[in-house]
Amino acid sequence: MSRRLPDITDLGHGIGVIPLPLPFESPAWVNAYVLRTSTGTTLVDCGVDWEPGLTRLLDGLAVLEIEPASIDTLIVSHLHPDHVGMAPRVISMTGARLAMHRAALEHHIVYNDTPGTQRWLDGFGRLHGVPIEALGAFAALDRPDWMPFIGPPDLVVEDGDRIDLGDGRHLEVLHTPGHEHSHICLVDSKTGVLFSGDHILPRITPVIMWDQTEADVLGLYLESIRRLTRRRVGLTYPAHGSIVERGSLRAEQIALHHERRLDGMLDVVRLGPSSAWSVMLESFRPHLNPLEQRLALRETVSHLEHLRTRSRVTFFDEDVRYYRRA
Repeated sequence: MSRRLPDITDLGHGIGVIPLPLPFESPAWVNAYVLRTSTGTTLVDCGVDWEPGLTRLLDGLAVLEIEPASIDTLIVSHLHPDHVGMAPRVISMTGARLAMHRAALEHHIVYNDTPGTQRWLDGFGRLHGVPIEALGAFAALDRPDWMPFIGPPDLVVEDGDRIDLGDGRHLEVLHTPGHEHSHICLVDSKTGVLFSGDHILPRITPVIMWDQTEADVLGLYLESIRRLTRRRVGLTYPAHGSIVERGSLRAEQIALHHERRLDGMLDVVRLGPSSAWSVMLESFRPHLNPLEQRLALRETVSHLEHLRTRSRVTFFDEDVRYYRRA
């Protein structure tokens, strides 16, 4: 796979970015950030576990004149394979400790349980109206080689914690659930820069996937977005794409995107009781592949359940769950 990647770049103040290739079309890369002080190096996110990613990581460290052995902490923004997949290899190579939010203690078990996730997807698809002829492909879930099993974090962090970098510098942890339960953003005490993970992205919005553990996952995400707006976040280093100059402004745009999507889905159910699958077909572009359908349906349910918590829709169950206006 030969795709042009952004340059490995020294961003100043001891921060560098190494764009790592990913084995799928979009997003094509993930930004791994390194922060170095006189006492060691911290790596934020590490991509999937495949040779092109490892080669690029090692090349990037060489360009930035960083010895791999100096990496003493690997912080993973959240439990998705394009962020945590290479963690076992990086830890084995460097001896670094793995730092994640406390929610990863529970949810890394789900991350490792591919058969259980596949069974859940089958039941989820049936409940929300996936046609029987599409259900097999919708719920099919083969674990790729670049997604090894991972263990629990060595360093468990909570909202408001500080991860010491040395030289009087630290990263403030902001728990920002919605895209994933354990998602965190990090604020650099020296520069004020926000490392936003997938929470704020420059050109796309992260998928907000419903699951049974949260009644209103979109509500959680929107509150996390508003929190960054209230902080008047400026320079933002996202996990995908280019640097965002005004993080708070981008956060406002993302919140508006979801309000528009909520209004559009509400218009669909006003026409009559609709399954989430039917709402998805009206709300997303046509000709989605099975993986895209899976993500789109989970995002659709997140929006419909958010409308339900706001008493704007209700549902009733037959063989399939149908949403209708309240």
